[in-house]
Amino acid sequence: MTLDQVTMKDPVCGMTVDLGRARAEGLVVVHGGHEVAFCRQRCLEDFLREPAADPAPDVTPSASLPGDVVIDEGMRRWYDSCSCCLGDTYPEVKAALDAERAAAGAGSAGPGVCEVADAAPAQP
Repeated sequence: MTLDQVTMKDPVCGMTVDLGRARAEGLVVVHGGHEVAFCRQRCLEDFLREPAADPAPDVTPSASLPGDVVIDEGMRRWYDSCSCCLGDTYPEVKAALDAERAAAGAGSAGPGVCEVADAAPAQP
């Protein structure tokens, strides 16, 4: 397994981030001797303004991702926190979780972390 086959938790919003994708999109920094990955630019910027003391990475192997996507607890938390970002990355997982929620009679997922953050006015 290479380092590009792992996921990390974004220290700002807690979303699961594919390290290879974050690297490719420039959403990775080294802090406290650790590589830290972010789900989107806004989380990276927030972290750079107020970095955590020591964001020890929460690294999880993800050998089953792309191709054999597994809907595990991490995917469910990602769906609950920001279903739009999950849908951008894994549309089939979002569709399956939307269908699961509809079958249970629950409403659709609310606005995601990125939608709420992007809608908030910038702080001076």
